[in-house]
Amino acid sequence: MIEEQKGAYEAEQLLEELGFDTLPISPWKVAESIDSDGFRLVLEKQNFSSQSILGKAEGNHKGALVYVNANISDSRRLNFTVSHEIRHVCMHIMPQRKLSFECGKKEMFDFFNDPIEKEANGFASGLLMPKRLIYQHYDGDVNWLNISTISELCGTSLEATYRRMSVLDSFPSALVVHQDSKFKRFVVTPNFGFRIEKTVLASYQLALAAVIKDEPYPSEYEIVNASDWIDPSFKGTTLEKIYSSTIILKGGFTYTLLRYDDDCIRVEDDETQYFF
Repeated sequence: MIEEQKGAYEAEQLLEELGFDTLPISPWKVAESIDSDGFRLVLEKQNFSSQSILGKAEGNHKGALVYVNANISDSRRLNFTVSHEIRHVCMHIMPQRKLSFECGKKEMFDFFNDPIEKEANGFASGLLMPKRLIYQHYDGDVNWLNISTISELCGTSLEATYRRMSVLDSFPSALVVHQDSKFKRFVVTPNFGFRIEKTVLASYQLALAAVIKDEPYPSEYEIVNASDWIDPSFKGTTLEKIYSSTIILKGGFTYTLLRYDDDCIRVEDDETQYFF
């Protein structure tokens, strides 16, 4: 998380230096602004022999070449990939820390291993969703309505938008992803603490979900039993309930937001055990 925050901060500093102050931020235009007589930056789409490669960056102190996979059909994924590679150019190639990068899904999606790639992912989030600009467009609450608003405004995926907004929020939260009711992955804030249950979605959980093709993104949470989603006990603290908000998207994907606060903690012997 520290690496991601560092990357996001560097992105926001770069945007201020280059004079970008309105949304959406185009990473292509950022690249054009970086390109100069002192440092040439060429950004192009390219058909890679391996479809597992999303982007490449290579160069030296004089300039850099950035290639992104021409077969990335999702514009939001493309924006994130370009932004990720710009970080490698600005913070690694320019200062001669490392001169060549080849990034695939592991580098773009894995937030838990290589610190350099964590920084690049954080940079991409900060570049596309600078906090000083997105704060003008939502009330600070992490809910699906606000996430969808920022996602549309910034041209970012729902998951990337949640990641960005969650680090700007003080409440513990998690995003749990299922496909065809089967568990796929989860993202948690550092202060979430509790273990996510990697189980199949139950019918009663699906019954609470908003089908986005037919319904608007919800702004409210349901109050449910904590054990429906997590192992409710952690370091002597037990959650009795948890706030959940589930949406059903195309492709059979189901996204669930989880949050909790002091009111969710079980009271024992007339004393509340505080997690924070």
